[in-house]
Amino acid sequence: MTQHDNHGLATRLVHAGDPQNPRRSVAVPVVDSAAFVMENYAHHMQIEETLSTAPYYSRGYNPTVEALETKLAAIESAPAALAFNAGMAAISTTLLTLGRNGGHIIASDKVFSTSTRWLQENFSTFGGEVTFVNCNDLAEVEAAFRPNTRAVFFEEFTNPLLNVLDLEGLIALAHAHEALAVVDNTFASPALFRPYEFGADLVVHSATKYMSGHGRVLAGALSGHQALIVEIAELRRQMGTIITPHNAAGILQGLQTLDLRVGRASETAHRLALLAVDHEATADVYYPGLPGNVGHDIATRLTGGRYGGMLSFTLNDQSKKAAVYDAFELIIRATSLGDVASLVDSTDDPDVLRISVGIEDPDDLAADLEKALNAAL
Repeated sequence: MTQHDNHGLATRLVHAGDPQNPRRSVAVPVVDSAAFVMENYAHHMQIEETLSTAPYYSRGYNPTVEALETKLAAIESAPAALAFNAGMAAISTTLLTLGRNGGHIIASDKVFSTSTRWLQENFSTFGGEVTFVNCNDLAEVEAAFRPNTRAVFFEEFTNPLLNVLDLEGLIALAHAHEALAVVDNTFASPALFRPYEFGADLVVHSATKYMSGHGRVLAGALSGHQALIVEIAELRRQMGTIITPHNAAGILQGLQTLDLRVGRASETAHRLALLAVDHEATADVYYPGLPGNVGHDIATRLTGGRYGGMLSFTLNDQSKKAAVYDAFELIIRATSLGDVASLVDSTDDPDVLRISVGIEDPDDLAADLEKALNAAL
């Protein structure tokens, strides 16, 4: 535990994990070194026993990365954390650790498309097994457990339809079968809620998104139980999926404004969702803050009424989807989310347009969305 772990989230985002360094810099220094000096032979032999955590080689340990990981653990209320070079690196390294030697994973059928493809096409080649289920149906999840089930893996806010799953129900079900609950909380971010506080064993993020906030670096984050983190850290060292020091510094900087950015995006996204609901061009609008959204009551209880910056919608006339997509001027056409700039993305299955709301003037964003939707009339 660091000296800031008992402070509020906004304080932890700014101060937790910041090291005391000899040059007394306010910003965390970027330690750009591949290797670290051994004091003597005894020191060398000692480090050989702790390669994943000792100052030896930056594939296993780096001081800038350590500062980020200390902050990640503090803001997630978890004992330990790891940082990776991409969100998929965090997911694949974690699930490979849990699934090796014949381990079975129950995965939500609504996880990120790349996560789905990796589990379908590659996980079994490394000795794991996977079953996809509808995690909105706890009975279906229950029926999928096997004697070798190691974990249930799901996104709490699903992509792209923003279904909110029964977090506590899924965690309880996993634990009843002596399995782990692994939660991808990328869409919500720690600013809305922290699954470890609800009993999740491991929490994963694409830190490229909200944690970075500026669309500049690729990164992944994992937090959870100490023993699990130690085991995954060793596979990360062997696979080389650790984050670079420069990208770690980028995430550290982005985290300082996470609470402010998510708060602003949540307010504006709620307004844009209501605008989309009232517009005659839309068929369905998906946003956790809407009473009709799947899991709205759960989202309200988890977040206290701040629902995040993600929304998506379908059109009454799907043939106009390209016209709407092309009509956005302020909202940028790009495949990502969680940036300070608002982004729109198209997904084909299901056939929706997804908006990641940024921190621009809400009136300007509302005008841009309305103009784009008018292209479908």
